[in-house]
Amino acid sequence: MVAPIPRERLRISPRTAGLSVAVFGATLALLAVVAAAQRVIGWILVAATLAGLLHPLVSLLARRMPRALATAAVMFTLVGTLGAVGYSLVDDVQRETRRLQEAGPERAREIESSDRFGGLARDLRLSERTERFLRDLPQRLRGGTTAEALQAAATRGVAFLATAVLTIFFLQHGPRLARSARNQVRDPDRRAQLHSLGVAVYRRAFGYATSSLVMSLAAGLAAYLAARLAHVPGPAALGVWVGLWDLLPLAGALIGALPIVVLAATSSGERSLALIVVFVIYQAVENLVVQRSVERSTVRVGPFITIAAALVGLELSGVAGALLAVLAATIVMTAADELADPVLKEHLEPADRSND
Repeated sequence: MVAPIPRERLRISPRTAGLSVAVFGATLALLAVVAAAQRVIGWILVAATLAGLLHPLVSLLARRMPRALATAAVMFTLVGTLGAVGYSLVDDVQRETRRLQEAGPERAREIESSDRFGGLARDLRLSERTERFLRDLPQRLRGGTTAEALQAAATRGVAFLATAVLTIFFLQHGPRLARSARNQVRDPDRRAQLHSLGVAVYRRAFGYATSSLVMSLAAGLAAYLAARLAHVPGPAALGVWVGLWDLLPLAGALIGALPIVVLAATSSGERSLALIVVFVIYQAVENLVVQRSVERSTVRVGPFITIAAALVGLELSGVAGALLAVLAATIVMTAADELADPVLKEHLEPADRSND
């Protein structure tokens, strides 16, 4: 006769049950805090990213002047540059809006008086609708009424001010915070390994990010000059548009340049064809020469990871979230590459054996 198999019963002690409930409650509370403080967390992440990108320049200037003065010089330069770009965008949009308000209704009346589309245009009251739409266009560009626009501007101003203050804080005290975090590891060997890993990951990941931003800036300037030479309306806004798209690998600049090509085609087919050739050559040089040189000196992330991270970040928190997600993916890829380095493994193995 076969002996019955004893049944195992799961027993949960009161202490374990209480601890489980406490952990579950703490997790819910943490998620609630993160959801409520999402905007502040975003400010901190953006400020930390800016500080990481600006740290090499501040450290370079700090060799010739006090670090506080170097930080102030870099921040003033950054704010001035962003202000100049923002002013160019606003002035560009306002000028093109005025031109559109003047030319739009006249063009609509010409269509209404034409033999081919005049009847349909008059039935649709094209000139009246066009004039009403262009009259309300400035309010739509402002984001609503004057009060709503002022409220949105105040909110953005607080965000910019908070981000700037946090960036200055990280530039001044970031290295000290990093050293304090590293010194929490008691084992000297582990501490040295973490230091080496952190420095390598920072240099390669942020070097890749800085190079990508420089390439994006170059693409934006090239698109701005091309749009100006081709007499395309809104060259400043289109240049910023191409610069943002250039952050995507392989064909970002080409996709961003499509509005420039389409607007140029409305006035001259030859001019549009010339722009296509220019942007194709630019994208080829960037992919085959510049991008490969950057990847050899930093890290290769790959188009799939970059696009996937950008889409996830865009869904979570807009353009800023997309950029932060791409940077996070770059850091993870760099850390994985450093940990897979045979030289690093040789340094890790003796410490592991000594701990055993």
